[in-house]
Amino acid sequence: MGKILRIDLESKNFFTEIIEPELEEKYIGGSGVAAAIFIKEVPPDIDPFDAQNLLIFSLGPICGTPIPYCGRHFIMAKSPLTRILGESSAGGYFGNELKKAGYDHIIIKGISETPVYLWIHNDNVEIRDATKLWGKGTRETEDLLKKDIGDEKVIVTSIGPAGENLVKFASIMSEKGHAAGRCGMGAVMGSKNLKAIVVRGTKDVPINNKDKLMEVAQKIRTIAKTTPFSVVMHDVGTLAHMDNYVSAGDVPIKNFTLSRWKGTKKIGFYSLKDNYEIQHYSCFNCWTACRGKIKYNNEWVVWPEYEFLGMLGSNLYVDDLEALIRWNIMVNDLGMDCISLGGVLGVFLEAVERKLIEIDYNGLGFEKDPEKNHYTIWGATSAIENLIELIAFRKEIGNDLADGVRIFCQNNNLPDDLNIQGKGLEVPAHEPRSNNITALDLATSSRGAYHGYEPFHLSFSTHFKKELGLTERIDAFSGGEEVITAVKKIQDACESYTATGGCMFGFFYSSEISPWVDAVNAITGRSYTVEDWVRIGENLFNSKRKYNIKCGIAKKDDSIGTRFSNPIPKGGTKGNIPPLKEMLEKYYNLRSWDSEGNPS
Repeated sequence: MGKILRIDLESKNFFTEIIEPELEEKYIGGSGVAAAIFIKEVPPDIDPFDAQNLLIFSLGPICGTPIPYCGRHFIMAKSPLTRILGESSAGGYFGNELKKAGYDHIIIKGISETPVYLWIHNDNVEIRDATKLWGKGTRETEDLLKKDIGDEKVIVTSIGPAGENLVKFASIMSEKGHAAGRCGMGAVMGSKNLKAIVVRGTKDVPINNKDKLMEVAQKIRTIAKTTPFSVVMHDVGTLAHMDNYVSAGDVPIKNFTLSRWKGTKKIGFYSLKDNYEIQHYSCFNCWTACRGKIKYNNEWVVWPEYEFLGMLGSNLYVDDLEALIRWNIMVNDLGMDCISLGGVLGVFLEAVERKLIEIDYNGLGFEKDPEKNHYTIWGATSAIENLIELIAFRKEIGNDLADGVRIFCQNNNLPDDLNIQGKGLEVPAHEPRSNNITALDLATSSRGAYHGYEPFHLSFSTHFKKELGLTERIDAFSGGEEVITAVKKIQDACESYTATGGCMFGFFYSSEISPWVDAVNAITGRSYTVEDWVRIGENLFNSKRKYNIKCGIAKKDDSIGTRFSNPIPKGGTKGNIPPLKEMLEKYYNLRSWDSEGNPS
């Protein structure tokens, strides 16, 4: 049975409780149980910065066990960016450490009068003063906390200045490079005056059937080592997406207005490899080891992942790899989601180019081209770097941009084609016109334009799931029933997989669901079938939909903006316009929702 640590930052009280076995059975654990608790305890009309908004850190059953890809922790709260149920997750070692401290969930409510941090060492829990840490970046915060605790083995997750200043897409950072970025969970943490959580755990993780678990773990490792996609990720990480997928039109270029650009060759994996010394590393218990570090200014720092390169590189027309490496350190230290940050900066640059807003060009650092007698807007690295800092500290124009694309467009009366978001969440570095599966998935995701389940990989002959009948490649530009079916099935299965606590990459690599079901059964002693797994995922998806409807979303919000209703004539998108209206009607029918998108 799992254990919850409940903390009230206002009263400074905390206690533990055992999760009801029926609740775990019904929702698997981790983010599944967290969603059930959140929906029950957080009123849909609550303000995200209200003291009663819960900030929940969750671990699934496989976390801290020999099962590969178990190194993620999940965070949930009502999102200040989308104003619906918000979710985010990060890899690294924080989840493993918290699990070995004896907890499956931390549920935090209330607002502390002064900045604090949590120190959790097995059964010992302390709420400590963090006044001296307030205003510091996540890198220095981690160093100071390790020194304060006196143990280099502690794992730290913290917010930077962006979270403190309630930037609505602020992230929560772990271990100087693992970001829980989406939905503004860092802003919720900042609103509670909670600077960090420090964990040290030395307990064993309870396992019901160790022999069976080791058998399943070996099977998953074998799958990982023999699956081409996993091997590629092992060799080159997510960065190679910039090199390999631009031809398919999946990379965002110049605020989603182009489908090809020679600058992408300067900012992908192979350019990084040619110019920097690199080393691979992994999250807890992961063979693939898709993460990497580079030697930069005589320090080993995490390399920028694909989403960063896509949203702050090609999306802003930046082909300066050194600048992107520098910004990656900067953005992680300030604590911001690179996807939303790149999204709102792209909208800003285009609005400036189209003279839809007035700005102080010189003051922001835009440089004038003496030959053309106008300011360079796209790829303006000095100005973009200044804007990043202004956003994190909510200064000048950065104060408007810190609210995200939707509010920025509303406040400045910008045209609909610039409102590039879904349910308030900025569209990620995956061009919807390159694949109709992507368009439908982003439009219908429960947390907004979230890309993590990535059913579009079915168009590249990966992410097959035999038990679901997904065994054949799906054409990227199809609008047929196979697209609708695939999106629903992958969404439902991924909801359950997320509840187990696994990294989504592990699920992509496996063409079978049964090993993951067997893993949960071996750990918990339950007897799930694949059918149970899919049913639980569907129930979770529908429960989140019902809650979000109570928060105010409707059929009109199953969208990603009018930008993607206009074709890009050249490049990998091949002039495609996703038939979203027609696909949504079929999708609602398949989910047994009514014509307005309401679950029965």
